[in-house]
Amino acid sequence: MEECYSQLNLHSQSDRAHDDTVVVIGSGPAGAAAAVQLTGAGVNVTLLEAGLAADARGLTARIGGLTVVRVHRPIRTRTEGLTITGDPSTILYEDIAPGGLTNHWSCAVPRFSVDDFLDGRRAGEAFTWPLDYAELEPWYERVEPLLKISGTTTSLPQLPAGRVSDVLSLGSTWRDIATAAQSEGQAVVPVPYVYGARTTLTASGTVFNSFVRLVKPIARAGRIDVRYGKSVTQLEWSGAARRVTSVIVRDRQTGADERVRCRAVVVAAGAVNTAKILLQSTSADFPEGLGNTHGVLGRYLHDHPIGKLVIDLNAPLAFTPAAYISRLALGRTRPLYAASALQWSGVQHFVRSALQGRPGRLRSAGFSLFGTMAPAAENFVALDGSKRLDDGTPGLRLHIAYPPESPAALEATRDQVVHLLDRVKLKPKVAVWTIDPVGSAIHFAGSCRMHASPKFGMLDEWNRMHAVRNVLVADSAAFTTGSEKNPVLTAMALAWRGCDKLVEDLRSGAI
Repeated sequence: MEECYSQLNLHSQSDRAHDDTVVVIGSGPAGAAAAVQLTGAGVNVTLLEAGLAADARGLTARIGGLTVVRVHRPIRTRTEGLTITGDPSTILYEDIAPGGLTNHWSCAVPRFSVDDFLDGRRAGEAFTWPLDYAELEPWYERVEPLLKISGTTTSLPQLPAGRVSDVLSLGSTWRDIATAAQSEGQAVVPVPYVYGARTTLTASGTVFNSFVRLVKPIARAGRIDVRYGKSVTQLEWSGAARRVTSVIVRDRQTGADERVRCRAVVVAAGAVNTAKILLQSTSADFPEGLGNTHGVLGRYLHDHPIGKLVIDLNAPLAFTPAAYISRLALGRTRPLYAASALQWSGVQHFVRSALQGRPGRLRSAGFSLFGTMAPAAENFVALDGSKRLDDGTPGLRLHIAYPPESPAALEATRDQVVHLLDRVKLKPKVAVWTIDPVGSAIHFAGSCRMHASPKFGMLDEWNRMHAVRNVLVADSAAFTTGSEKNPVLTAMALAWRGCDKLVEDLRSGAI
């Protein structure tokens, strides 16, 4: 790949993309967090965004805590140059647009817990994170004020409380359920959401779009060079300098290839595309992909198994704010297999409840059950040289399937939710139960994972590549294992922590 690109007619960018610049790839939550942290520390940043400026347009309005208007493009499934193996029903959603999938996301932001890191450790060496909750907690604290979170201030073993701007409590109809859950080692609290304010108008397809909320303000202040429509094809390794010296991009509108020089790179293109970029970045020193010394790159891909549950009840139950029913304690689950339940809540539920004369309460409850799967080297992202994309890069092969323990954990959580509702005499009856295809949660992770040993991971405890010290991977690709929780907040906290260390090393000359 290095030889191929050296023969291209590359235009070297020099206006702000010079040897003191950090290049950030992607403006999703992790990339946006990295950009805010780095520019705040006075570092020159060039952000390469594959989407065009107009692609993030949308509108979201909230009144009194309810989202009443939401206008955005339909989410897209990727098919170009894609080969699905493993489970043939696997779906790959993506949005090549500023903010990435925050153009569509639900805005749930639970922290990982102490137990989530312990769960990996008890599963064995291959699943042990190179850091723990105590080391990540200060970085959650720094990121959360940027998000303006609504939720509880009560910290629980399976769900630590974050720094919330809008303190919420569950409706009274949840009180006895929460007491029953507590007696069994579970927690029931409001789902922590990024909503900014109970009444707000946002010029994006969701109330929080990472590009609109985080990148645009620093761009308006002239603190960052944002380049749209730039598809990254390779990180260019210099064997003589022993570091990545440039990023090769193709302009999506002109088809021209450009070389963007840099001092360091933060890759935050999503778990699938981050792995693809690094696999394409071959050289004489790294013929199997940048830094891929032990064949780990692209391996250990995992996802969030998701089940959809609707339960009919004999009495109305509040749905605003939505309830979060935590996973069971570690002692009651197999290592790396558990699930939580997030209640559905929206304007359609409110309208239906109001028409029935019970605003905010319904005699049915819907939940998304988010589960886990143990990462396995047999699940992977790989290049497919038999196909070519418009940017000249190889196609993509996605191989993943849920192990039998994953649906079993979802079913056990379904039964536990029914059990809790039955304990408080709500006479629950399951009306709908489905397990969605792989990829439905849009939470792929682990393809460039953190681990103390390069035998099991590509990155160290600072999200830095073991073999390439000036490249940091900042998105969910870095996750050693997956929790049952939405990955966004943890990816942002890891990005902020890693970039803080990167700034320190840039200033000392270590990089």
